[in-house]
Amino acid sequence: MKKINFVLLLFCSFVLIGCTFIDGFKGNATKDGYIYISRGANFDQVLDSLKPFLKNEKLFKQYAEDADYPATIKSGKYKISSTDTNRDIIDRLQGGEQEEVKLRIKNEPTIYHLASSVSKQVDMDSVQVLTAIRDFVKEKNDTTLNDETVKQYFIPETYFVYWGITPEKFVEKMVAQHDKVWNEERLAKAKTLKLSPLEVTTLASIVQLESSDNMEEQQKVARAYMNRLAKDMRLEADPTSIYAYKMENGWNQKVQRVYKKWTWSSNAYNTYRNKGLPPAPICLPNLGAIDAVLSPANHDFIFFAADPKKPGYHIFTADYQEHLKNADVYRKWLKENNIK
Repeated sequence: MKKINFVLLLFCSFVLIGCTFIDGFKGNATKDGYIYISRGANFDQVLDSLKPFLKNEKLFKQYAEDADYPATIKSGKYKISSTDTNRDIIDRLQGGEQEEVKLRIKNEPTIYHLASSVSKQVDMDSVQVLTAIRDFVKEKNDTTLNDETVKQYFIPETYFVYWGITPEKFVEKMVAQHDKVWNEERLAKAKTLKLSPLEVTTLASIVQLESSDNMEEQQKVARAYMNRLAKDMRLEADPTSIYAYKMENGWNQKVQRVYKKWTWSSNAYNTYRNKGLPPAPICLPNLGAIDAVLSPANHDFIFFAADPKKPGYHIFTADYQEHLKNADVYRKWLKENNIK
């Protein structure tokens, strides 16, 4: 009798295993799409994300549990295909076969803005990003690195990363891109100009905000600033005055023009008051702006005023009186267009 019961039990077990095995090969997806599994998500949360894609949630849950998936959950963005079987889905999730996402780094003014932007695009919160950046600063053990100068390591571009990328891996990727950009050729150009990579990036950040993304225009603006530096003149760059103003009055301030009283600020970033370059970049400059500084135009212009007929472009001159006339034309245009 005991032998018969044992045989029946063994038979039932084989039947159950066989059913589970067969269930794994049954098509159970309804449509194509993607699911996002956050770091630390539990099985119920994964099921909730999968519900819109499953024909039979109960069948999938049974198969997933038999495959021990609840103990092997990996975060990330995963593709679901309408032809997927339970086994296809579980194999993909357990194997961590993630899909990449686009991570766009923009011309952010500070690492706080950078952290906020990154946290909206991948599975990290802004505090985690900030912590990873500051940990990098500590590990570098470089007295010149701080919350402001570390911005030189983050070059605006569209990167392809996994949605579940860790903050540490994100910083590693940015630093690797920085090191790739600063190859022997660019380092040699900076040395010829007697500028460090930080100084190049700082000047490029001013060029970035002062002009359009047109390379020729950026090269002309870069040379004009270099001509001022060579003559020991103040840069008197509007973007630096704006940066100083926002630093003191709040980054959410909307600024359309620079007022004379702002240029009196003793803030280290205000180049109307202080000679030389500001202490650090005032934004994350594009690679194009960096290259414009490394290969500036060849001219003797010192002054330039915004061209009201071509936003982002300027009218250049080496004559101060002519510059005053050009600047007056621009101020009249601002007044006529009620730009305050």
